[in-house]
Amino acid sequence: MHADNNLHVRHGLQTLANKSLIHISTSEEIVMHRLLQQVGRQAIKRQEPWKRHILVDADEICNVLENDTGSSTVSGISFNIEKISGFGEVSLSQEAFKRMQHLQFLSVFKIRYDGNDRVQIPENMEFPPRLRFLHWIAYPRKILSPTFCPEYLVELDMQYSLLEKLWEGTQPLTNLKKMSLSSSWYLKELPDLSNATNLEGLDLSACKNLVELPSSFSYLHKLKYLDMMGCKKLQVVPLDINLRSLEVVNMYGCSRLRSFPHISTNITSLNISYTAVEELPGSIRRCSRLCALQIYKSSNLKTVTHVPINITYLDLSETGIEKIPYDIKGVHGLQSLFLGGCRKLASLPELPTSLMYLSANECESLESVSFPFNAPCVELSFTNCFKLNQEARRGIIQHSFPHGWAALPGRELPGELDHRSTGNSITIRLEGETPFSTFFRFKVFLVISPNHDAEESSSSTLCCRSIGKISCPIDETHFYIIPKPQAEHLVMFHSDLHNKDKCLEVGNEILFEFSNISHACEVIECGVRFYTDEAGRSSEGSHEYEQDQVFEDDNDWIYELGPGEASEFPENSIEEDNIEGNKHIDCWSWLILCFDVSYIVRTIGSFVWGGR
Repeated sequence: MHADNNLHVRHGLQTLANKSLIHISTSEEIVMHRLLQQVGRQAIKRQEPWKRHILVDADEICNVLENDTGSSTVSGISFNIEKISGFGEVSLSQEAFKRMQHLQFLSVFKIRYDGNDRVQIPENMEFPPRLRFLHWIAYPRKILSPTFCPEYLVELDMQYSLLEKLWEGTQPLTNLKKMSLSSSWYLKELPDLSNATNLEGLDLSACKNLVELPSSFSYLHKLKYLDMMGCKKLQVVPLDINLRSLEVVNMYGCSRLRSFPHISTNITSLNISYTAVEELPGSIRRCSRLCALQIYKSSNLKTVTHVPINITYLDLSETGIEKIPYDIKGVHGLQSLFLGGCRKLASLPELPTSLMYLSANECESLESVSFPFNAPCVELSFTNCFKLNQEARRGIIQHSFPHGWAALPGRELPGELDHRSTGNSITIRLEGETPFSTFFRFKVFLVISPNHDAEESSSSTLCCRSIGKISCPIDETHFYIIPKPQAEHLVMFHSDLHNKDKCLEVGNEILFEFSNISHACEVIECGVRFYTDEAGRSSEGSHEYEQDQVFEDDNDWIYELGPGEASEFPENSIEEDNIEGNKHIDCWSWLILCFDVSYIVRTIGSFVWGGR
């Protein structure tokens, strides 16, 4: 806060950091170890009261602010009102800060916000004239004092305040860099910010009575971060907020916002989920730095004409879109695509090979999916997409998943499998005493059926364990499946014995066991194809994207869901191949996923990219 204008201060802070007395984060936040904080507090206590530059003792601060006993030596106050003796209240004098002309840092806070005001202040209380940092949680009045002067303010933090407005008129705000009014539920308007030309961060999240952003926003050319999540009554924003420094915009939950303005082409993350936005501005195509775009549950959105070329995370779930632009195949960095609940979406164009996760759950109109689909790590979730046509189904089933998986509606296993079994386990045995080698690869198919007695919100975790005749440590990884299917589904994935860190000599027999930890569904049939890939495995890091030769009767994949059908499907009577009940010794194990891990991926993305 001092460092911008004082090189010696910046040098001093760096010296402290070099000595490990403080830590300076990448966002330039200064963190001090708790033990050092305790040492500092003890040093302050040893000073004579009238010589103290910083006040941290709650009872001492109460006495100073109630009885006007402050002095000009005080430069900082850190007031934790939860530590007031007897859990009482403090009533500030109108001239509480009059003698503290050099006070620059004022923090009034409590660790847990409980809605109870324990600090009472007079209407015209005068603030110190040279405040640089004002942090007051749950400020108890509707407006700041008319004598309040923010000329020197660098940071203003008034979370959970009762403010309806900050001040009247235009104020000198050239030093202001950060402003947070988060959860100020009664805030109705923002002041003129035309002089806040150095403002970098503005947090207005959960200001649920705020209706409009002022036109003075067009002056905030150094603004990097704008958070308006949960501003439910927001309806009016300036038509053009093309601010050159703006990188992150979060308007999640601005449910009355119908139009979105032209924004900075330097933006990296945009979230307009749960809004009434009907279309994206044409300038979105020029946002070459945009990496994350989230528009889920914005049901008024009907079309997306262009996808920014460098986007990696795109969430269009539960929107009204009917098609995906064909130029999406040229978005070579796209990794996660969420389309779940897009009930009008009828087809998918060719997608980029960089894609690692596709969620198309509950796309009830989806019929066609373009192939080839040559992404080696892709995870394809088509849960409850009952209208997928024959070509789309064949393309998904024949796709090779060296490091991925797929799920789609289906009652039966593909016709050509080396081994198949009813139930949740299957044993594969090589003829003679020939052992499995590191060049063996497996493609596993499961038919799962939902447990209709399970809770609707329960997630599903499919576990697959492989057990051999020679003892070996177990290695497991968990993936969560959301939501559970409405009827039988086919799940498929690859596995191999190559490049394992643990025991590889599994003998000539492997038992596959499948289970569901959450009991949301059960495995009713399983099958495995195995083959060798010595040539393709000769160099580490290479991938073979062969098409598995699966031939099936077209009628096997006609799927119509009728009332109560999930419980009426006939059980398949299939001869079990090489199934034995002998005990085995664990050799290697892994845990595989099924359809939708969208909740987890979306939550992570939101965290990284300014999401929910």
